[in-house]
Amino acid sequence: MQPTAPSPFVLARTCVFRRYLTFRNQVAVPAAAPVKDAARKARKLLKKQVKDERLRNFFGWCEGCAAYGSIF
Repeated sequence: MQPTAPSPFVLARTCVFRRYLTFRNQVAVPAAAPVKDAARKARKLLKKQVKDERLRNFFGWCEGCAAYGSIF
C-alpha cells in the first residue's frame, strides 16, 4: 500500500479556508437589535445611578464629620 503524497497546496487551502471562515463570521453577525441597545443603556444608567448614590452617601458622611470638628 502506497501512502498518498500530501498536496503542495494543503497549506494554501487551509489559509484560504480560514480566511473564508473569518470573513463569513464577520458578515453573518446580525446588526445590533434596538432592544439589546436599549437594555444595555438601561443597565448602564442604573449602574451610574447606584454609583452616584454611593458617592453622595460617602461624601455626605465626610461633610458630617467635618461639621463636627473633625472628631474622627
